[in-house]
Amino acid sequence: MKYKLIPVISAILSLGILCSCEFRNEPQPVQYKAPEVEFTMPSEVIDAKVGDPVPFSAKVVAGDKVSTGWYINDVLTSSSQSFKYVFEEAGRYTVRFEARNGAGVVSRDYTVNVSDILSIALSTGDSTRVVRLQLEYLKIAAVVDYGKDVEHEWSVDGEVLCNEAFFGTFRLAEARVYNVHYRGSNASGSFSKDVEISVIERPLEIEFSNTDEIIAMLAGRTLSITATALFGGTGLQQTWYLDGEPAGTAAVFSHYFAAGGEYSLRYEAVNAKGETVTRNWKVNVTSTGRLFDDFEADAIGSWFNLGENQPGIELVENPHKGGINTSDKCLRDKVYGSGGTSGYFTLKAPKMLSDKGFDVSEFSGIRFLVYLGKNKYYPRVDYGGTKYPSITPPKFNGEWELLEYKLPEGTTFDNTKNIVFRMMLNEAGSNISGGNVDAEENNRTVYIDDIEFFK
Repeated sequence: MKYKLIPVISAILSLGILCSCEFRNEPQPVQYKAPEVEFTMPSEVIDAKVGDPVPFSAKVVAGDKVSTGWYINDVLTSSSQSFKYVFEEAGRYTVRFEARNGAGVVSRDYTVNVSDILSIALSTGDSTRVVRLQLEYLKIAAVVDYGKDVEHEWSVDGEVLCNEAFFGTFRLAEARVYNVHYRGSNASGSFSKDVEISVIERPLEIEFSNTDEIIAMLAGRTLSITATALFGGTGLQQTWYLDGEPAGTAAVFSHYFAAGGEYSLRYEAVNAKGETVTRNWKVNVTSTGRLFDDFEADAIGSWFNLGENQPGIELVENPHKGGINTSDKCLRDKVYGSGGTSGYFTLKAPKMLSDKGFDVSEFSGIRFLVYLGKNKYYPRVDYGGTKYPSITPPKFNGEWELLEYKLPEGTTFDNTKNIVFRMMLNEAGSNISGGNVDAEENNRTVYIDDIEFFK
């Protein structure tokens, strides 16, 4: 008997497939336990001050895979359950705690009222007495750690001098103790502190009215030099020595040199702290040939051309009396107008011979004192069409200077020729350019004194 097995096997296989579906394990959804939080803050409204650390805490007591966060004004600030926060500015803040997982969210809001405070420190620290050097500027600052809208006030010896946080405009001119008081205030309160500024004297420093190492002057003149103690002058003792011999103990050295020659001048000073200053000069005194210095009687006369400039040569008070020229009177050559000029004036040799009996042909050189002020002029003597520069150029040292001019070897002045002084030239011998006659430089004013002829 033949059996048909194929349908039977097929049915069995189909039954098996159906059975396997009935026994397969399907994934089940994860079941989270919702967060449970114990809120440990004592109140939902918290009062704090700027700069104080405020503690925040909450305790998660149940829940699976819970994430936590503290938000200050909606900004995540900490992921811990507990933390401390310092509020830097006054104001009202909302602080929220959140605990969350897949099963839910638990949160609570807190209101923090932060009030302002005032906390200030001075840049001198805890010191109430600091030392500074004379002539320095006092530099001191109020550093505001906490506090808004602070008003500052600095006073020195009772006088209010500054209303800024940084005080750096007061110069400590004297070697003494200054009392500095600071006060800072805002709506929260005020802070005050006193600091003594002990100013120590600067080292000894002397300024001299004549700084030339070599001083050239004429016999029959008085040399004056002033020593001024700029700093460190407490208990100052001064001595001047002329050719090694004491010649004075005052601040001003004054000596009349009757004869020509070379002299040595020395200054020595010591103060109460034992600091010393010394200075040496060599004084070259030239014997005179024929000197014209009594201008009040002599020079303003027919032997000077007065009107070659406007206003030209005038008799005036000495504007810089001292040093190698202590005369009360001198000559001034001034030029009005803003064009280029040499500022010249003329000494008329023929008139000098006829009016004063002075024969210039005995001499081959001429020298005079000049005060240029701030002007950078190079005076020349114009004779016979040649502009002679001085043997030694001007020093421009702000003092009276001695300028000396010589004719070529073997020649002398001629009584029939005038001698022209061109006082306002450039170094090359050209006229100075135009400009503002009232300017500090190039102001077209030169002072002359002690015109002397020599052999």
